Amino acid sequence: MAHYVSPLARPDPHSDPHPAPVLTSADRRWTAALLGLVVGLIVGWGLLPGLSLEQKLFLALHGICAQTHNLVTGGVQLPLCARDSGMYLSYLVTVGVVLARGRGRAGRLPPWPITLAVLGLALLMAGDGVNSTLDELGLPHAYPPRTDLRLLTGMGAGIGLALIVLLVLTTALRRDVDDQLRVLSGWRDLGLVLLFDGMIVAALAADTPLLAWPLALLVTVGVIGNLAAVLTLLPAMALGRAGRVTHPAQLAHPATIGLVLAVTFLVALARFRLGLELEGLLPPPLMPVP
Repeated sequence: MAHYVSPLARPDPHSDPHPAPVLTSADRRWTAALLGLVVGLIVGWGLLPGLSLEQKLFLALHGICAQTHNLVTGGVQLPLCARDSGMYLSYLVTVGVVLARGRGRAGRLPPWPITLAVLGLALLMAGDGVNSTLDELGLPHAYPPRTDLRLLTGMGAGIGLALIVLLVLTTALRRDVDDQLRVLSGWRDLGLVLLFDGMIVAALAADTPLLAWPLALLVTVGVIGNLAAVLTLLPAMALGRAGRVTHPAQLAHPATIGLVLAVTFLVALARFRLGLELEGLLPPPLMPVP
């Protein structure tokens, strides 16, 4: 008797631990389209007249946060507040470490001590944020808010954000996900993330434009990349990619949709905030002066 196998069932990765990717002509066309979209966005955004690069970065992320308490280093104002800048820079560092350590197929949380440490770092950011809010409201608070604490606690939370996004995308989309492989194996992996985060802090402290501009651009990349990755998930599942991806090109179609959605969302959010500011419902933006 023939057995029915659901077309949505995930193939068993253990039967073929390294399946050869099958790329179609549509995958290649969508990869070219995605690359063209990225280049077009960069060129079009760069050619916007009347604004400095610093102002363009500021406006591109204007809807993400209030953009007060921004870091200024090397004469360059980073486009987000210190807390969010730290979060997205650390997000990129964590993703880079996970991939460089060969854990792109990992489908398992770090060991419990590491998981609890990462959770603790996120709670530190939450606590520092509450303390800052109490200070702004003129209410009793534990200590005077400091920009360096905003940066460092934001970096701690960025580690957890990256791990969550990686695990969700990997377990939802990859065919060859390894349920026994941990996204961070132990203290060494976490230590590498913290080491590179420390290097970013040192680069900010160097107070030179040579390092400030790459960091400002990386903050922007972190925001757009994270949002596009999250918004890629639903199109990928709708297009039948759930549990079937073995090559990045197989995600080019949903990733193109995710990037368009991400950019559209950021533009709409920035326009909405600017409208509130022009109407006097929010304080005027602290736009960088060229």
